[in-house]
Amino acid sequence: MLYIFMAVLSGAMISVQSSCNGVLSPIIGVFGVGFASMLLNSLTCFLLEFVPTRKFPKPGAMPPHVYLGSICAASVMGFSGYLVDKLGSAVTVCLSVSGQLIMSAVVDHFGWFGSEKVRFRVNRLPGFLCILAGVFVINFAGADSFRGISGQGMLFFLLLFAIFIGFVTVFARMFNFEASHYVGRIAGGFYIAGVGALISFILLLCTSGFQIPVSSFINAPVAAYLTGPLGGVACLFNNITYGKLKVFHATIFILVGQISASIIADLLFFGEFPLGKLMGILVVCAGIFLDKRVTLKAQKQETKNKLKKCN
Repeated sequence: MLYIFMAVLSGAMISVQSSCNGVLSPIIGVFGVGFASMLLNSLTCFLLEFVPTRKFPKPGAMPPHVYLGSICAASVMGFSGYLVDKLGSAVTVCLSVSGQLIMSAVVDHFGWFGSEKVRFRVNRLPGFLCILAGVFVINFAGADSFRGISGQGMLFFLLLFAIFIGFVTVFARMFNFEASHYVGRIAGGFYIAGVGALISFILLLCTSGFQIPVSSFINAPVAAYLTGPLGGVACLFNNITYGKLKVFHATIFILVGQISASIIADLLFFGEFPLGKLMGILVVCAGIFLDKRVTLKAQKQETKNKLKKCN
């Protein structure tokens, strides 16, 4: 029961982190969010590593390409904040998760990042089509609930961009996972986030005419800067729950936490949750659940086949 609660809490933290980025985005901009979020995430990982061990995280011999994860992670933090500001937390979270499922299937099919090749099965198509149907429902049935977006064409582009952010999230996690082989999960997160903060800071400098908008950072709500610590703690909880629960169950409980918290966040920030948007989100969630269920059955069948061959 403890690990189920931890999984739900982890998902809620991830969702609240996105909401924090959404609050910061119109104040400090995309690169400002990337800088603040990644810097605070790095500091959180440092404390999680340093406090129990009293040792500074060692960089080890991480290959240079691993730091591409820094660019991916900074992009996710910055642009997720922009999308939450435009689409709301619930829509952004659901579509980002959908993008992660799709890109994970691609990575497994081609065996990228040294992963074992897992051929894409046709029975996963209904789940993906259900997700796509949810996108159309949100775009057309829930279009009136979005503010500050000019036309359905722009809305549809932002919905697809939210899915693309899910793609980038997968790459960020894969590079982070590779870094963990060299220095450990927490230390890897410290260095990946730290370099991401540096890259975001340089981009912020370039786009602001080398004049850092210090007043904007000061005027932003203090609570919104919880984005970094929330991300660091959520990552730690993820590692624990995936080690104690079945992957399918852990994923579902994390998703429950994410989606529930994102809907509550939208209610708090916007004061309403239109039926059209809710219908679209439910269709997307159904697609996610269907895909996870099909994937789990396929994994069980493969395990049985391997055992039969061994016997």
